[in-house]
Amino acid sequence: MQLRATVALIFVPLIILCVYYGGIPFLVLILFLALASINEFYNMMRNKDFHPAYWVGNFFTIFFIVFAYYALKRNWEPAHSAIFTGAALATMIATLFLKQRPKEAIVDIAVTLLGMIYIGWFFSYFLFIRALTDHGGYLLFMMVTIWALDTIAYFIGKRFGKHKLWPSVSPQKSIEGAAAGFIFCLIAAAVFGYYAGFEMAHSLILGAIIGIVAQFGDLVESLIKRDAGVKDASSLVPGHGGMLDRLDSFILAAPVVYYYLVWIILK
Repeated sequence: MQLRATVALIFVPLIILCVYYGGIPFLVLILFLALASINEFYNMMRNKDFHPAYWVGNFFTIFFIVFAYYALKRNWEPAHSAIFTGAALATMIATLFLKQRPKEAIVDIAVTLLGMIYIGWFFSYFLFIRALTDHGGYLLFMMVTIWALDTIAYFIGKRFGKHKLWPSVSPQKSIEGAAAGFIFCLIAAAVFGYYAGFEMAHSLILGAIIGIVAQFGDLVESLIKRDAGVKDASSLVPGHGGMLDRLDSFILAAPVVYYYLVWIILK
């Protein structure tokens, strides 16, 4: 616990500063997080004797994120989709060059594409969310609410958890922890939204959306790890496991938050 707290105290302020000031430091941060995450994912797939095309997945992950950074002021969505189409084509062609695996080609293509969607595609939404306000107010909102959710769910679940939330996927998670995390997610959303000048109704709705989707994101990554037969995605972050273990709650939440913002709040 002391190690976990120390690592958080070092890196959380750095992450907040990168989000607040944006620019190249923020781009570099997202690239680092994404590349670490996609390689953890592919390494877990290798643990199942799958053979994803690492270089294709890494290349298009970089492409998605750099594109998102430079295309924010333009009509980016058609080109964003076109890049993904190119990524799918490149993955299928690259599989031809994987040695002695013609009978596993479908799986290799699938896990390569899944990594690009799960990491490269979804991580690009962090940049889209940040660009919606000066100093990344909505992205900071999402970060603070998820941190509140994860922290409270962990401590309440550890101390008071009696009823398993989804034992076949994540035996350590409890209904008590999930409920407490959801409530504190709403509280954090209300407090942050109040001081940031966001409309309270939308802050609470977004808090509720994040409180649900973020927990599903955590469970999805737990399901992947269980299928791959590993406890943590890696040991990259001391006391926390892998990068994916720290970001799983954000990955599914980011695109949902973005489209709520642009379709409901900012339309």
